[in-house]
Amino acid sequence: MATIHLSKRLQAIADCVESGERVADIGTDHAFLPMALAQSGKIDFALACDVGEGPIAIAKQNIEVNGLQNVVQTRLADGLEGLRTTDGISTVVIAGMGGELIAKILTRGRKHLDGTETLVLSPHRDVPIVRQWLADNDYGIVSEKMLEDEGHVYTVMVAGRTKPDVPYTPADIEFGPILRQERSELFVSELRREEKTMKNILAGLKAAQHLQQERIAATEARLALVQKELEND
Repeated sequence: MATIHLSKRLQAIADCVESGERVADIGTDHAFLPMALAQSGKIDFALACDVGEGPIAIAKQNIEVNGLQNVVQTRLADGLEGLRTTDGISTVVIAGMGGELIAKILTRGRKHLDGTETLVLSPHRDVPIVRQWLADNDYGIVSEKMLEDEGHVYTVMVAGRTKPDVPYTPADIEFGPILRQERSELFVSELRREEKTMKNILAGLKAAQHLQQERIAATEARLALVQKELEND
């Protein structure tokens, strides 16, 4: 059995899973995450779910090669549709896809959640859409971190069905309530990078022969939000 080595991003997600949890990895691809959790002894049951027959076939082969079929099961299913009450899933991981798709998966599969599950979510874009879904459905973000892996910046958040003590502000939705409090070097660096990007876009829009007023207004509003957040440093 070969030891599963996770990328920095997947390891950050694995670190968010508590010992003894029964995990469903949605969009599992090659099942690396549940296999690594199983190998470490952190969990004794996981579902590796994917909508594609190809990824499920690869995941199943990987699980069998590593002798983990007694711990990790594959399930061909769209989103959360493959979850059964008898699985006793306590942690749902959805990662490696856009925030809009994650929100759609959670909305379509809401009937398969009883509210006791921990959600570990890592969208690779449109992160505010996920935070908005959590806020709209009374989930509170209990931890959130940013990390850089091979030149890309990722966000990993953990949420539970517990309404936040204070409603999230628009800035919380955009930038993350916990990330805003902790203000890591990477968090501030990303804000400064976005500020520079917005300024460049705005300059290009205003220099164009045909002004796009709506896009200019949207870019100015976004720039103002970023700059207001940077005022806290």
